[in-house]
Amino acid sequence: MSFGRKQRLPPSDELRQRLGANVRKHRKRLGISQEEFAFRAEIHPTAASKLEIGQTLPYIHTIIRVAGGLGVTTDDLSAGIFWTPPETIVTPGVFEVPDDPDLAAEVAALRAQATPGKGGRKR
Repeated sequence: MSFGRKQRLPPSDELRQRLGANVRKHRKRLGISQEEFAFRAEIHPTAASKLEIGQTLPYIHTIIRVAGGLGVTTDDLSAGIFWTPPETIVTPGVFEVPDDPDLAAEVAALRAQATPGKGGRKR
């Protein structure tokens, strides 16, 4: 089964910059220095600096520490970073019809034509 090509994430430099901007925003909101932030997050001050200026993309456990140190969620840190799948996988044999009254009669007629045994055949 093929799921198609994977859609790429935004470039890593964009990810780093957005994450760094979010960290900096929340740190400044608290009014604390980078050293205090590093202490609260239990990371090295150099790592805190590199994170804020977008030089590094941390591991997930570091992101969780950073969120805890800033008193925010990981969702807050990833604000503005999006990824969407390239295509929707549809289950064969199933279809959905939007709730549109104009289409309801047309869909009912198509279903009646597709259902054998209803309406009978002319011979």
